[in-house]
Amino acid sequence: MVDTTYSTTEEEAVSTGPVIGKQRIRSIDTLRGVALLGILLLNIVAFAQPFAAYFNPTVDGADSGINLAVALTVDIWFEGAFRTIFSMLFGAGLLIFISKPGVDESVTKSLYYRRTWLLVCFGLFNAYILVWAGDILYAYGMTGLILYFFRDFPAKKLAQFAAMIFLLLGILHTGLHFSASSLYGAYQEVAALPEGTLLSEEQQEVLNNWDAFQQQQFMSPDQIAAELETRQGGYISNFILTAGINIPLQTFLFLINVIWDVGAMMLLGMAFMKWNIFDASQSLRFYLKMTALGFGIGLLVNTWEAVTYVTSGFEPQWISTARPSYDIGRLAMAMGYIGLVMTICKLGVLSWLRHGLACVGQMALTNYLSQSLICNVIFMGFGFGLFGQLERLEIYYIVFGVWIFQIIFSIYWLKHYRFGPAEWLWRSLTYKKKQSLKLQDA
Repeated sequence: MVDTTYSTTEEEAVSTGPVIGKQRIRSIDTLRGVALLGILLLNIVAFAQPFAAYFNPTVDGADSGINLAVALTVDIWFEGAFRTIFSMLFGAGLLIFISKPGVDESVTKSLYYRRTWLLVCFGLFNAYILVWAGDILYAYGMTGLILYFFRDFPAKKLAQFAAMIFLLLGILHTGLHFSASSLYGAYQEVAALPEGTLLSEEQQEVLNNWDAFQQQQFMSPDQIAAELETRQGGYISNFILTAGINIPLQTFLFLINVIWDVGAMMLLGMAFMKWNIFDASQSLRFYLKMTALGFGIGLLVNTWEAVTYVTSGFEPQWISTARPSYDIGRLAMAMGYIGLVMTICKLGVLSWLRHGLACVGQMALTNYLSQSLICNVIFMGFGFGLFGQLERLEIYYIVFGVWIFQIIFSIYWLKHYRFGPAEWLWRSLTYKKKQSLKLQDA
């Protein structure tokens, strides 16, 4: 059974225009909605606290009691999983976009590249104008420019390419793990020396190397203090601070890590699309096994990582992205969530919830950008100024409020309009033609 509320007409199938109502695969919209809302569980930490708190709960005092329990729950159940799904669905979206029977391939290619460059622009807008240091749209757009060349590969080959990149990522994370361990161990030896000890050149170099590592991870005490002060300030100071974070993230770090991260997920998403996994058309047994196996492996790996991190005293080599098994855990959890959502779609249960999540997913670009806008108004100094003021548990009250708002707003909007506001702009610019927005104008 394919989870699509509508059938596809021949006229729509040959259209070069955007995918609308009758062509949408509702299980994909539902899964995208789950991923979009789930991402905020992680992003909220960097919205509400210094950037380093995303990786290190000691930064915001979430290293004990109920706040630690919340941090560990999010780490074990959600870290990396929803971002993985979101990236996979971008790869699936490429195949959906270029599947226009009867349309010349050169036209589709031109539309795809224009659409992808526009996504880069949305990412730059989110990163700099909306001052969000965790933007993913820029990375999706830049990686998507390369992704088109993989469109005709069979699913098995795409999965093999993804596996090769996952292996590379595992090597990178393992290298970071042992590098951080070595740096931290050397630093601890020097820091344990009696106060007033005259340091040798080698010992001073150890301190310098440790300071440089902390700077690279946005974890130095000076950086954290400056961020706490600046985020309580006006828009211009926040723009300058965020640009200083985004520039290295979108250049050097993009080339050595991010492009491979999202690229692997996108290729795997394309494979899943070709295997008909995302449309809920596989057997119920298939999705139940996928759910059980994904959660079984993911929870085991993630729990081990999180417990090791805490019992080590929050040593830097055990932050999420420096864990050798990081990709195994997040990919397995992503498979578990995909299997669970497809199972629910397959069974046809929780129709009201599926509808709400599908509406959120259909307006994913609007909702993703609005999360930046909403959270900045709540936390930045040019809004309500709650940055650094809430405990780890308390920031999730904000998350639940944003979820409720976005579900209700998305349902209401799509009762009256064909696209979300950002989707309408994206499509109008892609097709160089103002798209009809109101449903009665369709």
